[in-house]
Amino acid sequence: MSDGPHRSLPMRKPWRDLAKRGDQYSYDATEVAEAATYALASDFKNEVNPSLVACLKAIFNGRGNSLQSPEIALQDIEDSKRLAAASVIGMNFIAHSIEKLSDGHFGEDAFHEALGAAIRFRGYANANSMEEHYVRESNQRRASHVKARVVDAISSFSDGYLGSFVASGGARLRKKADLDEGVLL
Repeated sequence: MSDGPHRSLPMRKPWRDLAKRGDQYSYDATEVAEAATYALASDFKNEVNPSLVACLKAIFNGRGNSLQSPEIALQDIEDSKRLAAASVIGMNFIAHSIEKLSDGHFGEDAFHEALGAAIRFRGYANANSMEEHYVRESNQRRASHVKARVVDAISSFSDGYLGSFVASGGARLRKKADLDEGVLL
C-alpha cells in the first residue's frame, strides 16, 4: 500500500504537496490555501518569461502611452505575444490583459487582476488533473474530496491577491518545525 495517490501524481512537487494537503483531513483550509498559492507561484516562475511580465507591466502602467489609449495598449500587447509563445499561463495572461485593457483598465491593480485570472485558470485545470489521477489510483469519493478542497482554496483568493502574490515571487511553503505547531485542534 502506498502513502497515497499524491506520491504518484505526475505533476511538480508543489502540486503533489497540495494534493497531499487536500487529501488529508489533518490540514485545515488555510494550510491547503497556502500550498495552493505556492504551487501556483511555482508554475508561474517555471513557465512565464520574465520579459513578458515586464512588458505587460509597462503596458498597464502606461509607459509610451501617456493618454492610456486602449488601442495603443492592445497593439503593444500584440507585439508582446511572441514572449509567451510556449507558455499556457503566458497566453492566458495576455488574453486577460487584452480583456482588461479593452475595458480601459490600467494600473498596477489591473495588471495583478489579469495575472491572477490567468493563474486561477491553471489552478482549476490542475485540480481537474488531480481528480482524474485520484479516480484512477483510489476512488471517486476521495477524488471529489481532493478536488473540492483544492478548488475552494484557489477560489478563496481574489484575482488581485493571486496576481500580486505571484508577481512578487511568492513565498516558500513553510513546514512546521516545532512541536507546538502540530495539527490544529
